[in-house]
Amino acid sequence: MKSQFDRSTLLSIPNLLTYGRIAVIPLIIVLMLLQSSEYSFRANRLLCISSAILFILAAISDLVDGYFARRLKQVSLMGKFFDPIADKLVHMTAIVMLIPLGRMPAWFAVILLFREFLISGLRSVAAGEGLIIAAGGSGKKKTVWFNVGLSGLLLYYPTFGVDVYKGGWICIGIGLAYSLYSAVEYFMLFVREVRKGEK
Repeated sequence: MKSQFDRSTLLSIPNLLTYGRIAVIPLIIVLMLLQSSEYSFRANRLLCISSAILFILAAISDLVDGYFARRLKQVSLMGKFFDPIADKLVHMTAIVMLIPLGRMPAWFAVILLFREFLISGLRSVAAGEGLIIAAGGSGKKKTVWFNVGLSGLLLYYPTFGVDVYKGGWICIGIGLAYSLYSAVEYFMLFVREVRKGEK
């Protein structure tokens, strides 16, 4: 039987995409840290565009790595472990780094992060009890809306006559609605599965 930790598995296309997503995180941090009123408008806009492009590439890789894993039959334990972690790290990085730039209030970021930690905690408890709780469609929609919204907040400056910052917040608002709904949905599924196990 093929090992989950042999070279071909560790360096499979889906896993390489996941590693790449993690690798861009420090680059996004640096690009956002460099943004300052001390620099020219042109320099700051270039930094915003660069950080947004990296974030978008990371978001796209999150969409396609699962496809490649299934299509190439390269689903692995490593991928199952790192894929959701990489996704959350990219999102959390963008959210946290937007706070000092004044593009996202800290209280709002806390709400977003609290939801992620809550769901992660429930998943850990469920896994410990041997429960399998499938992710609902609202969670996936939340991810898509957040990806679009955070891209707009990272890009910040009007682009092709479009206020991407305002548009980003609209998408974030829609994503938040899906986020809260999916959290309640997941919690209800968790409670139902626990009650089933008690019978």
